[in-house]
Amino acid sequence: MKQFLLFIGILLISAILYVGGMILFGIATKFKPAPIETVELISPKSTTENPKTLTDSTFTFLIWNVGYGGLGKEVDFFYDGGKMVTSPKEHVLKNNEGMKKLFAEHKDIDFIMLQEVDRESKRSWKIDQAEQFATVLPEHNYAFTPNYDVKYLPFPFTNPIGKVYGGLQTLSKYTPLESKRIALPGITDFPRKLFYLERCLLMQRYKLANGKDLIVINTHFEAYDDGSVKKEQMALTKKILEEEYAKGNYVILGGDWNIAPPSFNVHTWEKVKEDDPLYLKNNDPNYIVGWNYNYDSTTATNRKNKFSFDLKSTFTTVIDYYFTSPNIELKEVKGIDLGFDFSDHQPVTIKVSIKE
Repeated sequence: MKQFLLFIGILLISAILYVGGMILFGIATKFKPAPIETVELISPKSTTENPKTLTDSTFTFLIWNVGYGGLGKEVDFFYDGGKMVTSPKEHVLKNNEGMKKLFAEHKDIDFIMLQEVDRESKRSWKIDQAEQFATVLPEHNYAFTPNYDVKYLPFPFTNPIGKVYGGLQTLSKYTPLESKRIALPGITDFPRKLFYLERCLLMQRYKLANGKDLIVINTHFEAYDDGSVKKEQMALTKKILEEEYAKGNYVILGGDWNIAPPSFNVHTWEKVKEDDPLYLKNNDPNYIVGWNYNYDSTTATNRKNKFSFDLKSTFTTVIDYYFTSPNIELKEVKGIDLGFDFSDHQPVTIKVSIKE
């Protein structure tokens, strides 16, 4: 009996030391970005190749949460109720090649705005996706800013995710006047906040021929909360949008909102009754009066990851879309149905014109 109690005692002490050590390590290595930071243009082109003044008045965009190459159709994910933590390397390589092929096919798109792009993470086998995507789009500048920078993520304890370094990437055929990382409010519960994302906006400013600016914002709003953190993030974003529009500028925000647009029926592709509140909410129809949500209601952009993708049973919805100022005219918005082969999200393209 004494040996058994000693064994239990050693286990408890070891667990306490491990948890305590991880918390101290998390505090010491916590990613602490400034509220606003300048983002380097990593692959700059000359102003001849990519002019600083945009003479066109019609532009095309593509948004896509690429799921760090680890959330293809074969995957269920532990954080969404599944079992898988890290996808096999062959899955990640397959997904990356599929994404690169799509980018090459859409090389004429003016702006490509991506979320969950990894550069050096255990979960994506330390593949630099930002650089790989740039190689198939040689005519584009690109900027990258992290929103997930954790030296060691100890969860789940039996199979830790380990190092994560990923974020937002925007590729453009034009040269921005500036690129900024704008920090968004985040979760505050301890100790989760030590190992969680520091969400942000990647905002770029482009000069138009009429003297005004085109403001392009790449975003990935909060997912795993009760909605309160997302509201704070959207409130800060709203202030930025309104300030830029008040100057006479043209503003387009796109990315993963983690909430359906206001008028979209969240039960459109419901195969069995869905009770997960993450999927059953709609965005604020009066977020900024007069502005426009732009999405394709005929093509799902996100699937639930509790199980691998099955067309007959998997819940799908729309949470990836654009938000544009009143001085931007929508020409076309279209989702690209890939059968969720390479990511748990699907791309959405848009064509818009500025109103003089």
